[in-house]
Amino acid sequence: MKTYTKLASLLAASSLLLVACGEPEATPEKEVPKTQAAENTTAKTEDVQTEDVQTEDVQTEASKKEDTTVTSTSSKKIETKSKDTVKPILRDFLQNQFKTAKNGMTEGVPFESGKSVYEDITNKWGKPATTFSNNTNYIEYKKKGKVTYAFAIGRGDRVYDVRTFVAPDSSFKLSDITFSDIIAVGGKPSSTTYNGKDTILNYKVGKNTLKFVGPTKTKKLDHISIFNQRASEPMGGRG
Repeated sequence: MKTYTKLASLLAASSLLLVACGEPEATPEKEVPKTQAAENTTAKTEDVQTEDVQTEDVQTEASKKEDTTVTSTSSKKIETKSKDTVKPILRDFLQNQFKTAKNGMTEGVPFESGKSVYEDITNKWGKPATTFSNNTNYIEYKKKGKVTYAFAIGRGDRVYDVRTFVAPDSSFKLSDITFSDIIAVGGKPSSTTYNGKDTILNYKVGKNTLKFVGPTKTKKLDHISIFNQRASEPMGGRG
């Protein structure tokens, strides 16, 4: 009986001890080995590097597009050619034009840029079709509704720009002449300028500037201008 009582007391004491201690602590997480952690870090780094490579691929594609644009622009340059490849009739006309421009004249026009005056023109050709329209200092002569010749009149009624839109005879048209033909005969222009949709090849000839003007798109001649800087002071328009 005493033995049973003693055993019961021990069991009761053990139960009280368990209650007092509470629940057992959670099992701690296993520590990740340093080698495995290093492998994880390397994997993340490789992911980042892969993203960088993809970005470089996108930049390369953009660069290719820029190169294409540059190539497209360079293809618009005027083609060079030999003087011998220019049609004889066009070559002779251009060569003569470079010579007469020194005196401010163009073939088929008896008036000189920088020297002739307004009355010289009207006395010989009569009243122009367009006379100082919109307060500008240009006058125009027309045939069948199209401008054939135009003149800019400066201070003292002096002509400072002679423009011709037609060939001296019907054997060819000015539009038959390309920019390549002009450069083949006259050499590289003193300068090349642009006005709206037009390209202008400028040649310094004596005291004048010989200008060949035509659409940038077609690279063909539209009209010729002989400009005299000294006589170009505007007169402020006329009525």
